[in-house]
Amino acid sequence: MPEDGGEYKCVAENAAGKAECVCKVLVEDASSTKAAKLAEKKTKKPKTTLPPVLSTESSEATVKKKPAPKTPPKAATPPQITQFPEDRKVRAGESVELFAKVVGTAPITCTWMKFRKQIQENEYIKIENAENSSKLTISSTKQEHCGCYTLVVENKLGSRQAQVNLTVVDKPDPPAGTPCASDIRSSSLTLSWYGSSYDGGSAVQSYTVEIWNSVDNKWTDLTTCRSTSFNVQDLQADREYKFRVRAANVYGISEPSQESEVVKVGEKQEELKEEEAELSDDEGKETEVNYRTVTINTEQKVSDVYNIEERLGSGKFGQVFRLVEKKTGKVWAGKFFKAYSAKEKENIRDEISIMNCLHHPKLVQCVDAFEEKANIVMVLEM
Repeated sequence: MPEDGGEYKCVAENAAGKAECVCKVLVEDASSTKAAKLAEKKTKKPKTTLPPVLSTESSEATVKKKPAPKTPPKAATPPQITQFPEDRKVRAGESVELFAKVVGTAPITCTWMKFRKQIQENEYIKIENAENSSKLTISSTKQEHCGCYTLVVENKLGSRQAQVNLTVVDKPDPPAGTPCASDIRSSSLTLSWYGSSYDGGSAVQSYTVEIWNSVDNKWTDLTTCRSTSFNVQDLQADREYKFRVRAANVYGISEPSQESEVVKVGEKQEELKEEEAELSDDEGKETEVNYRTVTINTEQKVSDVYNIEERLGSGKFGQVFRLVEKKTGKVWAGKFFKAYSAKEKENIRDEISIMNCLHHPKLVQCVDAFEEKANIVMVLEM
């Protein structure tokens, strides 16, 4: 109430003394108070929950960004081959790619090998290694590119390997050696020949025999057969003959073999050949006791006993070289097999055991054998 206004005094006393304070109370009219409050509300700025806008300079100095969540480091892992290269079969002259995908802690090194030797790039072979893959490309395949390839993947924690077989197929090589005429009679003879040293990666299906005579003086087809011998009929005594042979598989016909020696039929030739046949039969009986039962030599290398000379041929499972025996000077054929696994070695040992049972004048004989690490060598008659 207006009458309550005035000065008020408060006094406090005790034995130690007293204290006092004074205040004034002013009572205003209710209507004037209400108007003053409304005016005060209009002049006040609206309240907001947003923080005050700071200048660019101050925001850069005071606003702290939240740190990005830390990702735990990946654990180091040894290399793994996630996509293995596939075995391939291609025609000679075609290109081929051997491809593999790998994972693991970097750096990873990828190395392509063949017969335990690192493959080097050349005009035909290109190797491309990326972070997670490796590719070997052969632009123009040849017979020499056949075989087993190994990809070795390594990092500081370990290594992995993958193997792939490449087969290059083509027409076969010509039949080896020179066709031989035997059992020559008045108008016929028997022609024999060896098979191809390399079948082109596919079995030889037939042989085509070609004949030449001194009158017509040109080569013509005589016959096609599956065996390596043929009885030639209806020959004439007034002319000379030569023969050559071609081999055929599903991929084509080979070049011709070497030409046989010139032969001529007739009565005198028949009698002479019969005498030679009798002599050869007698020699066969004498040499029959010389057949060898071969045991694999693991104490010596083949090069200790034989001189290894030129290569005669190669195939999917090995190569054939000309061997000369150091003691006697005799010439043999050495068949070199690559055998890395126990199963491969056992298969070759079985083949040698079978050949020990095949003693016959018309069969090629195995006369020696050697085993050293990944190589097994069979020494055969030429």
